[in-house]
Amino acid sequence: MEKWKRERDPEKEPLGFKFKLIHEGFEKNFNDQLKDENLTFSQMSVLFYLIRNQDHKVSQKELCEALHSSHPTVIGLIDRLQEKDMVIRVVDEDNHKYKNILLTPKAIDVLEKRKKHHEVMEDLLVKGMSGEEIKKLRQLLDKVYDNMQNI
Repeated sequence: MEKWKRERDPEKEPLGFKFKLIHEGFEKNFNDQLKDENLTFSQMSVLFYLIRNQDHKVSQKELCEALHSSHPTVIGLIDRLQEKDMVIRVVDEDNHKYKNILLTPKAIDVLEKRKKHHEVMEDLLVKGMSGEEIKKLRQLLDKVYDNMQNI
């Protein structure tokens, strides 16, 4: 079967395929690191969002929009995180039809431990790049993201 295996030709690969490879590699690495915590990449995305937005109430609806995920998907993530004692749901006292999601002390501890791993991963992603190249990469990725919003 090895005779059918081809080497990558980065110059000819479609950009979408490159993004897919990067995403899959990033997600696999992250999931491997999270096995000890019994968490997934998607669950950590929820926790990271919550810790970055502690300055205001975060509703389930906001999480759906922020994670670009459907309501049932986000509800499933929250359910599993609640089972793991990482988040709690609280009915919004100003609007009872909304449920806000709060981090537990256990989640904050996990996020503190993961912070160093996150920094190491960021460094690995830009290894060998100058500060100017990193800045340009961020700008280009933002342009790609903006373009995707218009499709």
